[in-house]
Amino acid sequence: MQRHIALAAAGFGLVVAVSACSNFLDAPKAVADPNAPTAATVNQLLPGIEANIFGEQEGPVAMLICEWMQQCAGTAGRFVEVQGTYTITNNSFDGSFASIYTAGGLVSIKDAEARADAIPDKHYKGVLEVLEAMDVLFGADNWGSIPYREAITSTTPAFDPQLQIYDDLLKLLDQAITDLNGSGTGPGGFDLVYSGDKTKWTQAAHTLKARVYLHLAEVRGVTQYALARTEAQAGISAPANDWNTVHSEATSERNMWLQFQLTSFGQDLVAGARLVEIMKSQSDPRLPDYFGKNTAGGYGGYDVATQLTVGGDPSPIANSNRNVPTFSQPIITYDENQLILAETAFRAGDIPNAAIALQNVRSRFGKSLIAAPTLTDIMTEKYITLFQNIEYWNDYKRTCLPTLTPALGRSVVPGRIPYGITEVQTNPNTPPDPGPTLITGRNANDPNAC
Repeated sequence: MQRHIALAAAGFGLVVAVSACSNFLDAPKAVADPNAPTAATVNQLLPGIEANIFGEQEGPVAMLICEWMQQCAGTAGRFVEVQGTYTITNNSFDGSFASIYTAGGLVSIKDAEARADAIPDKHYKGVLEVLEAMDVLFGADNWGSIPYREAITSTTPAFDPQLQIYDDLLKLLDQAITDLNGSGTGPGGFDLVYSGDKTKWTQAAHTLKARVYLHLAEVRGVTQYALARTEAQAGISAPANDWNTVHSEATSERNMWLQFQLTSFGQDLVAGARLVEIMKSQSDPRLPDYFGKNTAGGYGGYDVATQLTVGGDPSPIANSNRNVPTFSQPIITYDENQLILAETAFRAGDIPNAAIALQNVRSRFGKSLIAAPTLTDIMTEKYITLFQNIEYWNDYKRTCLPTLTPALGRSVVPGRIPYGITEVQTNPNTPPDPGPTLITGRNANDPNAC
């Protein structure tokens, strides 16, 4: 495991990821050298850890998944369109893979946890454990088997099986919930997300556990839905408790989607036809939040399956209501939690409670009641709600909803991201990417393509 930032990563993505976090890491709360984390206090490490999580959740991988889920689309023949049509290599997301471990990743998290233990402050430790779960889940969801148990103790760690990692994270989150309600004052204002609020962190941990159980449902069966429901019932209970990213007007602290729109490549990323047409058919009021108007004054999208535009010229991502410097990108939310409750109630045959949970989301946007929702109704609402959120890729791989036609000339929507080239070249334990090609490989929790 290379404990340095993989500066050799190809493409614009790593530049965005690093620049978006730089002011958080240079702030008075995080003034220690990020390459020498042992010199930092736990309060100095925490903002850098959270900034790294923000970068993982709204950086290059999020843009890729937005394209693969046809919520966004790439045009103009440059790297955005190329990646959107599934042409990727081990170089493409090298920096994103490295972020799991370096510069605010697992190395810093484990160091901070040890410092919280030394205080001792169980409350603080619980916050860090939830952040560890989020960081490692980012890796396991997107790459499958990754280094975890030996990641900090070995320079060439073994790759742990994906399903084992999920089980480890469920145990970690149980410990986090216990620790959050233990002794200590916690991080207070050094915590960019919840200012150390125990209730909000505990609810987020339960919703995160619900996610993990959903990720296991394809291979472990329907029992996972009941477990996910139990966790979601203790999960995020109000929009005020949402876990969002934090941004400011400062150049390098602006929302990363906006930062990309301001580059020469920004105009290449536009609305995806599938999402636009679904939202138009439902008169969904979030259209102007997600997209700017096209040249005809309406909303159109680019269809990667036909390479044609639908509804007029594609709408830009720029000029949308949320494409502003300070927009706080949703990571885990009340709306997602309610839609987990809706799906798990539906799968248990409890249609009335599925309808209630679904309507708890739809009513927030002025949408009408669906008295007897189908699974398609629930997952389509979640597809709309989780725009720009990497979690919907996990939902799609599990449910195949809504129906997506792969990019023109392709037979399947990709199910994983190939390992970063730095890891391939420096860690002899790196397994070969499952194949037969980089875009047809599957992770262990998702053996069957849609």
